Amino acid sequence: MKIGEIDRNLAVQSKLEISGLKYQSALEEPFEIYGLYQPKETGQYRRMPAEVAERVSEGVAGLSSHTAGGRIRFRTDSPYVAVKAKLTGQCFMSHMPLTGSHGLDLYVYDGTADIFQGTFVPPFDSPEDYESVVYVRNRGMNEITIHLPLYSGISELYIGLDEHAEAGHGRRYCPVEPVLYYGSSITQGGCASRPGNHYPAAIARAYNVDFLCLGFSGGAKGEAEMADYLAGLPASVFVCDYDHNAPDAEHLEGTHAALYRRYRKSNPQTPIVFVSKPDIRPDDSGDVRRRDVVYRTYIEALRGGDERVYFLDGFHLFAGDRRYDCTVDGCHPNDAGFFRMAEAIGELVRHCLAL
Repeated sequence: MKIGEIDRNLAVQSKLEISGLKYQSALEEPFEIYGLYQPKETGQYRRMPAEVAERVSEGVAGLSSHTAGGRIRFRTDSPYVAVKAKLTGQCFMSHMPLTGSHGLDLYVYDGTADIFQGTFVPPFDSPEDYESVVYVRNRGMNEITIHLPLYSGISELYIGLDEHAEAGHGRRYCPVEPVLYYGSSITQGGCASRPGNHYPAAIARAYNVDFLCLGFSGGAKGEAEMADYLAGLPASVFVCDYDHNAPDAEHLEGTHAALYRRYRKSNPQTPIVFVSKPDIRPDDSGDVRRRDVVYRTYIEALRGGDERVYFLDGFHLFAGDRRYDCTVDGCHPNDAGFFRMAEAIGELVRHCLAL
């Protein structure tokens, strides 16, 4: 049974036939790409250089081609925005929607906030190569932000507008360096229903601040090579959130404070937010030990005279009623979980940036 034949609201169109639709590569002007490593210079949609990622680990080498945190901004008076996407290196997961792992979504700035307009939904039978369209509700020129897939790479991406429409450079982010996020699959966006619900993306919309997401499922282990790469990136705030990927408390203890010291040596003024994992179980001694390792790094920094460090106990990330409804599997956040994470981490980011 094909549900789209029964319920038209659930039908997914993968090939578009729109009169006047004209495609242009997302690598061309006036489209501006954020959150990726020099895409227009290299012609690739990557989060970090391949040669650096390969030195860190095989996992990071593969996942660094995923476009988690990537965004495209522009302005147009086209009544719709279409995409033609060819994906590569996709991850299919039974507990994460294709709209999050393979899809894109679109927001329009209304003068006060970025408002969700729609999702570019990949078809179930061929999510690696598809076309999709979102119709824009507001007439006239609109400021557009498109979020890229969380668990797929992009080999080709085209933006489609009406052939008679105007298009130009989009709204700029605040004039500060990007917020830098380093962490696990949760930091990468698993298991958000669509890319814009990912907590770094939600924080970026709240404060109009650019960001770089270096979240790697199972691959963020605080390696010295990664610490050195992080230390070389310009950042307004560094959010260190890799507790979940350390194999155990001993590994975390051997890397966490060391990563802090390597980063701080090159970035003496950058605020650092240490975050422990959100699904901590207070009755689990292993979980508590891991949290204590992160906290000890924070205390060490304070005792060393570092006043630009902050600690966020992961237990508070899902705080409030229905705490245990915030994940899809007891670990990875659903959209409610990401919303709560964005509020808690976002408040510290706002404080660090004095916004």
